[in-house]
Amino acid sequence: MRRAATIGAMARMTSRSMALALSVLAAGCDGRSSSAVPAAQPAAVGPVRLRGTLLVRADSTLAFVGCGTTTERAVMAPPASQLAIAITAVNGALHDSAWVEFTADTVRGTLTARETLFATTLLEGSRCDRPRPLAEWEAIGVEPFWHVTVDSTQLVLERPEPPRELVFDARAPQTRGALTTIIATRALGTVHELKLGLLREACRDGMSDAWYPFRAEVRMGEVALHGCARR
Repeated sequence: MRRAATIGAMARMTSRSMALALSVLAAGCDGRSSSAVPAAQPAAVGPVRLRGTLLVRADSTLAFVGCGTTTERAVMAPPASQLAIAITAVNGALHDSAWVEFTADTVRGTLTARETLFATTLLEGSRCDRPRPLAEWEAIGVEPFWHVTVDSTQLVLERPEPPRELVFDARAPQTRGALTTIIATRALGTVHELKLGLLREACRDGMSDAWYPFRAEVRMGEVALHGCARR
């Protein structure tokens, strides 16, 4: 008798558990559940490095056409990216088109600019046929002309007068606030040390009016050369 009563009690408990489970399932199906799962947000892809033409539309919104494509992609330009500042600098106002290089995140096909690397007018046409600089840093100056490239191990200084090219061993960059300093040394010749200072501040190339995000200074002993720089 006791065993039969126990089995009956267990059966009744099982029936109640199944009924409760079915009621919960039904509530979820007819929308009465209070624990709805939020929709997944699209993941940002990036940052990616882009180069091509930036278009300023009549309503001041921005669109980008990358090298090798004809597709226009909407661009969001937060103030920190300096993209709108660069276009205004090279065109005199936020209008027309410009050649740009910048990094951006992508969400649902829209580009959100992170950092502007270079900008110039389209007076000389597109620069898509020119190879992208492979150096980690590139600096340039005029009057007198000079050009510096820096990779992980070397710094190369080019000038029109002899010696036309000087190759240095570059130390790791040191950054304090807005200033990055690279010291480079060489054993040969009369110039044994070069100091490259890179200040994060908008800079204009006096010859081409191109826009750069850094000011540059090269020091070799008593010689000081000034110009602009980019990553």
